[in-house]
Amino acid sequence: MTALPAPADSIRFRAVRDSALIAGRNLRVLRKNPGRLIYPLVQPVVLLVMFVSVFGNLAATGHAAAGAYRQFLIAGVIVENAALTAPTTGLALLRDASSGLADRFRSLPMSRAAVLAGRAASDAVVFAAQAVLVLAVATPLGFRVSDGLPGYAAIVGVTVVVGLALAVVSGWFALLLGDPEAAERVLFFPAIALVFISSAFAPVNDLAGWMQPIARANPVTAAAAVLRSLAVGGPLATAFIELTCWLAALLVIPGTLAARRWNSPR
Repeated sequence: MTALPAPADSIRFRAVRDSALIAGRNLRVLRKNPGRLIYPLVQPVVLLVMFVSVFGNLAATGHAAAGAYRQFLIAGVIVENAALTAPTTGLALLRDASSGLADRFRSLPMSRAAVLAGRAASDAVVFAAQAVLVLAVATPLGFRVSDGLPGYAAIVGVTVVVGLALAVVSGWFALLLGDPEAAERVLFFPAIALVFISSAFAPVNDLAGWMQPIARANPVTAAAAVLRSLAVGGPLATAFIELTCWLAALLVIPGTLAARRWNSPR
């Protein structure tokens, strides 16, 4: 007697349930190993205070006062922290794959997508905690959001999605490398380049000539522009459309390739 295929709703429920279980597992690992939270939570605060202390009293071209530049800079630092935390996703995936955990998950009656979706869900929690912490420290340093709590919530939401998009790219790249030791050395270079060849710390027109075309076509530049618009209540449409296109491309294309790589036999 042939078994009837499971209803689509049941399959979707199991995928969501399995993803939640994997996300809970990842968060419990962080709780039991708090040292892994030092980089994503302590590093952003240290960088924020250092950047604002060093550059906060400087007035960049196009900014009338140091306070205005501080407002410009802090929005860039928020995006920078998400971009520099994203490579930890790739390292975590590679640790699971190289330890044999991925093969154990494949042997279980669970959704193949649950491991990657669960990783994304747990990382979203970390990105959200990071963004809230950075904003909490940035506010006494002079960062202002004109719309109050809804504006802060929007900044956290955008930061989380940007971090996840870059984390997906990091995961795909890490799985391509296949070596945790090599990935630990390599994954952070693209993130550093994305951050510094962007408008995170200075307007695009103030960068070196060869950098300007790259910076204009950089998702970090689009993300920083959206955060600045959300903070001051300025025009949002153009930057938001550009960032949405970037996020769609980063989530769909590397995400599909990462899923295929994860599910392929090794």
